[in-house]
Amino acid sequence: KKEFKLPKANGNMRRIYAYLLKERYLDRDVIQHFIHKKLLYEDEKYHNVIFVGVDEEGIPRHAHKRGSSGKSGYKGNIESSNPNYSFHYIGTSDKIFVFEAPIDMLSYISLHKENWQKHSYVSLCSVAPQALIYILQNNPHITEVYPCLDHDEAGIAGDYRIAEAIREIGAYRIKPELPR
Repeated sequence: KKEFKLPKANGNMRRIYAYLLKERYLDRDVIQHFIHKKLLYEDEKYHNVIFVGVDEEGIPRHAHKRGSSGKSGYKGNIESSNPNYSFHYIGTSDKIFVFEAPIDMLSYISLHKENWQKHSYVSLCSVAPQALIYILQNNPHITEVYPCLDHDEAGIAGDYRIAEAIREIGAYRIKPELPR
């Protein structure tokens, strides 16, 4: 298995700023927060948006890449990423919001910005519940799970898998949040 390695960062982030602000309409302060924490950047070679997932010590263990052109549907995880540490944010409240993709997570935060940092968020970078389960097992203060997956066949199946996996590890309140 190859060693996990983040792509080299570009000298500036003009392309991802243009993409995230003008094409995805994300909030500038939310983007800045994740850039400042070194969890979001533009790669040098392809100018992809890189969403970084870190372990408990802040060491990168996972990365998801997304093409920075609206015409590009390119996305995927960096080889040898550990799915336990997909793109996430841990707050202090008892709530965690669960998303399929990092863009979905940042969109939700941009739309629900008031006191967003008190809650926890995780992008599964798929519909598999592995990252959520890992976070729940390591953050006992979280007791409410809000699945915010797409309302399509994969998202509906993912909601079911999440509920089943959560029931296996303990008593959590599950409150699906459907897109409006």
